[in-house]
Amino acid sequence: MRLIILSLIAVFLMAWPANSQETSFKNPVAVRLRVNRRDYNRNSIGGNFEVENFYPVGWSKDGKFAYYLEPVDEACGCYFGKLVIVDLKNDAVMWQFDYTSEDDAENSKKPKTLAALWAANRKLFSSKLNENKIEPQRTVRVLPFPIIYKTDRVTPILSVERKPVSKEDPIYGNVARVRVELNSRQNGRKTVLDEKYPEAMPLYVGMLGYLKSPLEPRVAIILVEIYRGYEGPPHVGNVMIAGASLDKNFR
Repeated sequence: MRLIILSLIAVFLMAWPANSQETSFKNPVAVRLRVNRRDYNRNSIGGNFEVENFYPVGWSKDGKFAYYLEPVDEACGCYFGKLVIVDLKNDAVMWQFDYTSEDDAENSKKPKTLAALWAANRKLFSSKLNENKIEPQRTVRVLPFPIIYKTDRVTPILSVERKPVSKEDPIYGNVARVRVELNSRQNGRKTVLDEKYPEAMPLYVGMLGYLKSPLEPRVAIILVEIYRGYEGPPHVGNVMIAGASLDKNFR
């Protein structure tokens, strides 16, 4: 018996280093986001716009999703980057890293690309991603609606409430509230997003598609909020993520 126990301990100790090794995350790859131009022109003041770059990083088995953003640079001449880990069960941000190069003489050597920023912070990024049990996903494609899961068909329904604006100020946004409901043929309907804008309001909010977790029946619904540009067009599009489970609870 003692020999068996010692053998099991030896096997465990030999396996432990391999199982405890953390993943060193490589630079994520961007996916292209397409805004429905016809819907945008019909439901906003129009004008050109730019949407921040979106880089999915990976998923966890317990509902978390990590992604990287490159916000639009309007007038700074800077590089902006943002790494976000969100819990898709309640859309709570678990950790976020915000960066700007602040492009001036004093900070001229600061990273100005994703590759440079990721290289400078790989240890920190990998540590936080591993801490949240994120597994990297390299092959990613934004999928169109409806969401098909097994024998179910799930359709997201976007509703937008607008606040009247004065005739003297028609160039600013008027979106006051946005809701996304999932309509499942098997599980009914449930709200997965209810966002209110009491102050700065977008010109337009639209749904762009979704990403499906390879680890569990869960999706990240991708939306875009387009705000008036600093001096008018081009306006600025920000990515917003809403999580939803594909089982009977939806969240």
